[in-house]
Amino acid sequence: MVTVLEDPNPGWLRKALQSVVGQTMSEWELAIGVVGDLVEEAEEALTEVIDRIAPGRAHVTRHPAGWTTPLAAAAALAASTAEVVALMSQDDQLAPDCLELLTAALEATGTRCGAAYADEDRIDGKGDLSSPVLKPGWSPELLLATPYLGHPLAVRRVLFEEAGGFQPVADGDWEHDVMLRIAERRPEVAHVAEVLCHRRFATGAAVAATTTTEALTGPGNDDRSGGRPHPGPGAVVRALERRGEAGLIEAGPIPGSWTVRRVPSRRPRVTAIIPFRDGATLLRACVDSVTGTAGAVDLDLVLVDNGSAEPETLTLLDRLEGRRDVTVLHDDRAFNWAALNNAAAQRAAGEVLLFLNNDIEARRPGWLEALAAQALRPEVGAAGARLLYPSGRVQHVGLALGLGGAAGHVLAGLPGDQPGYLGMAVLQRECSAVTGACLATRRTVFDDLQGFDESLGLDLNDIDYCLRGAQRGLRTVLEPAAELVHYESPSRGTSGSREDIRRFLDRWESQVVAGDPFLSPWLTRVDCSCALRGPDEAGWWQAWRSTLERS
Repeated sequence: MVTVLEDPNPGWLRKALQSVVGQTMSEWELAIGVVGDLVEEAEEALTEVIDRIAPGRAHVTRHPAGWTTPLAAAAALAASTAEVVALMSQDDQLAPDCLELLTAALEATGTRCGAAYADEDRIDGKGDLSSPVLKPGWSPELLLATPYLGHPLAVRRVLFEEAGGFQPVADGDWEHDVMLRIAERRPEVAHVAEVLCHRRFATGAAVAATTTTEALTGPGNDDRSGGRPHPGPGAVVRALERRGEAGLIEAGPIPGSWTVRRVPSRRPRVTAIIPFRDGATLLRACVDSVTGTAGAVDLDLVLVDNGSAEPETLTLLDRLEGRRDVTVLHDDRAFNWAALNNAAAQRAAGEVLLFLNNDIEARRPGWLEALAAQALRPEVGAAGARLLYPSGRVQHVGLALGLGGAAGHVLAGLPGDQPGYLGMAVLQRECSAVTGACLATRRTVFDDLQGFDESLGLDLNDIDYCLRGAQRGLRTVLEPAAELVHYESPSRGTSGSREDIRRFLDRWESQVVAGDPFLSPWLTRVDCSCALRGPDEAGWWQAWRSTLERS
């Protein structure tokens, strides 16, 4: 366990050290780097652990005031022989089984996994706990946006040293830098879905790196960093340079976060496929707004007329068919969303296929560039947009398995100016699936997956597509910079076709029951609120499942 002390609160320090001493795991060492002089009470607390409680197991290195935290941490670690490196701040309090559970998570996955992290909450000066930070499973895209792994974090020492250990970062968060370098060396990171660390909002002259989780708790997601400036983008800049990825880094939508605007190596060609039946007003708004905000992409449209009969629609189609960038296909078969899109994809010329509902409207430029850039990344199978209702409330910021039944929209109905729990409504991140109302994918991926499953004609075909991509190691990414308006009625619901749901569960029920990897198991599946899980939700889901078998 590595920690750096710099002007610590003596009482808090004593409790932090006692939480290490009280671990259920017997094999541990404490590596402490002291920066500057400690007040007498803090020195006494430190001496008590070193000399009386844990002699020979606590190693202390001392450094003059002004010594950087990562260098002090590196010196402290050098005095230790432990095979696992765990990080804690000078004010953290660990749960008694923290080290035991983190180590078990590392051992359970063998050498494939290089690091393990767990959930955390907040502890105030009175010792009261609040604001649980119930983290998602391993999400490399989210980690680039924010150091969401937070504390506690345990890393195999051999991997830690291969990744370069503790390093100062010019204009950046050194802990975020450590997390990113470790993740690049070993692609699997384990999540222990238990609150194993209680963190304080320290007010000392200097503290360990501020993590974004401090800005993500509470109903308003207030920034509780005590007025301290958040680190700059140095860790993210270094990560993109190491990976050879082009991107523009901007301050993110919440404190301590970053947005990476991906830059494709070439101007992408995108084909937007839009099925419709009548609804001329919606179709006109969709076509005009999408083409008017396309930005630096070569865009063409394939409009799939599924039996339109209204004169206004037929007049609009006559006008659109004269455009060089528009192809109109007439497909009068019984409505099957998957089949209509699959057939239209055969006529598409773009290297990126963009599947759009006809009730989508684009109001800001740059969205398609951002979405296409994500879809062109070799590790990404599907990229989705942030969709808002006309009222401004959230309609889609990613789908989660098991939510409301088979799958549902996370945070649907959230006010559009709210970041949502842990920033899920505004941060670039992985999710299990994105909606086919706006889904971008490379043509090569679409062909490899043989398109959408036409046996799921009405519902869940988009989710099935994303899950089949995941089976091949491809990620599904939410790109909030692609923000669009979706005129789908909030009262429409997501009950879907019972037959489609049955077919979907025949294939994916084990994953649905296991729980969505990007939504904490402690958050409810009954609705989209991300509230704490209620009692017997497993029973609720089984009751829902049984309704599918009724005639």
